[in-house]
Amino acid sequence: MSRVRHTSKPPTTPSLREEQARLTRRRIEEALVELLNEAGEADSITFKAVARKAGCTEMTVYRHFPSRDALLAGLWTRLNREMGPTVKLPRSTSELLAQHAELFAGFDRLAAPIMASLTTPQGREMRAALNPARRKAFLGIVRELAPKRDAASAVRVAAVLQLLHSAHAWASLREQWGLSGEQAGQATRWAIEVLFATLRREA
Repeated sequence: MSRVRHTSKPPTTPSLREEQARLTRRRIEEALVELLNEAGEADSITFKAVARKAGCTEMTVYRHFPSRDALLAGLWTRLNREMGPTVKLPRSTSELLAQHAELFAGFDRLAAPIMASLTTPQGREMRAALNPARRKAFLGIVRELAPKRDAASAVRVAAVLQLLHSAHAWASLREQWGLSGEQAGQATRWAIEVLFATLRREA
């Protein structure tokens, strides 16, 4: 009996062009964060300002981020990546709870750009660009727990849930109560778990 020899393909390494593209995108993302931190003193987050800050041409920025919405989404993705590997828009109750503590710890670690995202026109525009995806994610979690809840009520519950899992809650508890990110995360998680329990009971 002959044996079938299984050969695995050797891992591929990125080409020089791919590596250069990756580094350029990273430099553009870093420029976005710097511009957000400088909001109010620097130019608005425009392709021209990003290109100047990143040390590349506007066409290069367009190649990586073909629209302003893509540019703002890229900034949001970069901030989330720096906050932690699990931080993203949650798709379920388990995903939300699993990342909640890491999210609030990240707010403390990146306090300057996070506050800028809440208080500057550029930051608010960035956050608003994510509204459709954000609404979809949190409405999905409410439907997971209470599938028969009417649409208007589901929107109200999703709005409160999203607020508890957000930088707005962190900033309010930090400024008005002096809570650290860890303490604010514990307080808001307690409220989220109470909300989840109420929805399950009602369902």
